[in-house]
Amino acid sequence: MKISEQEKSKTRQRILESAVDVISEKGFKSASMREIARRAEVGDATIYNYFPSKEKLLYGYCESIQHQVMVSLQAIDDFHEYSLHEQLQQLVEMELQTWLPAREFLQEVFALTYYSPATGLSHLAETKRLFISMVTDMLEAAIEAGEIPDQPYQELLPRLFWDYQSGVLAYWLKDDSDDFANTTLLVDKSMEIVANLLHQGLVGKSLDLISFLFRTHIMSHFDQFKPMTDSDSATKTQKRRFMGASDE
Repeated sequence: MKISEQEKSKTRQRILESAVDVISEKGFKSASMREIARRAEVGDATIYNYFPSKEKLLYGYCESIQHQVMVSLQAIDDFHEYSLHEQLQQLVEMELQTWLPAREFLQEVFALTYYSPATGLSHLAETKRLFISMVTDMLEAAIEAGEIPDQPYQELLPRLFWDYQSGVLAYWLKDDSDDFANTTLLVDKSMEIVANLLHQGLVGKSLDLISFLFRTHIMSHFDQFKPMTDSDSATKTQKRRFMGASDE
C-alpha cells in the first residue's frame, strides 16, 4: 500500500518530535536511533528512510523550526504593515518563542556544532537558507517602499543577521533571569542599533564594528547607545506582503 505524502510528512514530524524528547532527556551522545524510533512508533529500519543519522535528525528539527517561524509570521495579517524594525524584532522573538519548548534540545545543537563546526555548518545549510530568505524579503520590501535607503553590501546583511540571531540564541540558553528578562533587554537594545544603522545606510561603513559588537561584548556597552529616531525625510509606500503571503 502506497503511503501518501501527507502521511510521510506526519511520520517525519513525529520522528522529529520524538528525537527532541529523547535527546533532551539523555543528551545527543546517549540517545539512540532505536529509542527515538520506538517513541515515534515506527520500525527500527523505517527511521533511517527519513533520517540516515542522528546528526540529520538533530539538524532536521532546526530546519523544521524555521518553517514554523515562517508560517507563523505569514499568519500575522498585517505583518507587511510593520516597520522593518518591528518585523526584524518579531522574527527574533518568534525564533525564541518557537524554540522555547525545545530549549534543552537546542543546547545539544549548539554543543555539537561547537565541537564539530564544519559538520554543523553543513547540516545547517538549509536552516540558514530559510532564515536568510526571510530577512532578505523584509529588507527588499523596506527598500522598495522607501522605508530605508539602498544598503551597501546588501547581500551580506541577511548573513550578518543570521550571526546576530545565533548570538541571541546562545545568550538565551545561558540566561537564568526571570522570564529571560536579560535576553529581552539584549534584543530590544541591539535591535535599536540595527534599525538605526539600516535607516542611516551605515552598515557598509560599520560592518567590522557590527560584527564585533554582536559577536562579543554588546551587553557591556548598552548605555552608550541612543534610541532610534525615525527619519521623516523618506517617502514611504505600502510594503508588499511578507514572503508572498496571500491577501486572503
